[in-house]
Amino acid sequence: MRTFWRDPQFLYYWLPPILWGLAIIAMSGNVASGRNTYFLIKGLTSWFVTLDARQLNLINFYLRKTGHVTAYGLMYFLWFRALRGHLNLSSGRAFLYALGLCLLISATDEGHQSFTRFRGGSVYDVLLDCSAAGLAGLITLAVWTPSGKAGAAANPGDGQSAGSG
Repeated sequence: MRTFWRDPQFLYYWLPPILWGLAIIAMSGNVASGRNTYFLIKGLTSWFVTLDARQLNLINFYLRKTGHVTAYGLMYFLWFRALRGHLNLSSGRAFLYALGLCLLISATDEGHQSFTRFRGGSVYDVLLDCSAAGLAGLITLAVWTPSGKAGAAANPGDGQSAGSG
């Protein structure tokens, strides 16, 4: 009997969202604190332009929030892909389950941050993360084409013209 983690379907569908979630949780420690990203931004921008502390704080804030939106948008898509592709859930169920998993990871992330020295957990970040996941969900639902139907939709009546008989 093969173990599930050696199954190619598991590796293809489930490993990406699991690893992405673990990466997010790992970044919730002091390594990715606002203090550290501030000094990183300060060091990188100092090569090109001199910015005062207020400007650096503003850039740091927006880059960090953009990171939240990007990370949770991608996380939503990875969970949706696994749920829809491997478990064959309906789009609606996959949408809700993926959103729930994003909420769970976001709450865990912010909860962990509330116990770290240079971080602070925020309900507003959980709302931002879930909003990003929800937006990614709406975009995914709008453009998702189930396997096997893309070709049929692209070529309706392929080989069956009205004049052939």
